[in-house]
Amino acid sequence: MILKYKVLKFILFITLLWFPFTGSDCVKSLGGTTSVIGSWELVKMLGNTQDVCLGEIANFQESGSATLTCPNTSPVQRTYTYSNDILTYSETSLSYTVSFSVQNGVQKMVLKGRNGVDRQLTYNQLSK
Repeated sequence: MILKYKVLKFILFITLLWFPFTGSDCVKSLGGTTSVIGSWELVKMLGNTQDVCLGEIANFQESGSATLTCPNTSPVQRTYTYSNDILTYSETSLSYTVSFSVQNGVQKMVLKGRNGVDRQLTYNQLSK
């Protein structure tokens, strides 16, 4: 009986140690993404939102080029970098902390402004 308790305690201990290593891939295991690459629609804006519009389509390409298109306007091309969950637009030096989630089967990307930029933008993924 004591041996079973020790084995069970050991298994529980190893399982608890394993969570931090597997938790970082939680979005991936739910079928989500951890990349900005693809087409995204802006569905929610908070804070200073002067140069963005609800319904904007952001198309991030692997080449580091992004096309941003507001409804009924001409597309705007931007060069970007994405590394360590930080998205930076080269032309404007605007940078965002990026997080991903899956809600009701919809892949979401949230951009939170950095360096004094008071803004939070939520996008739904349209395609990869």
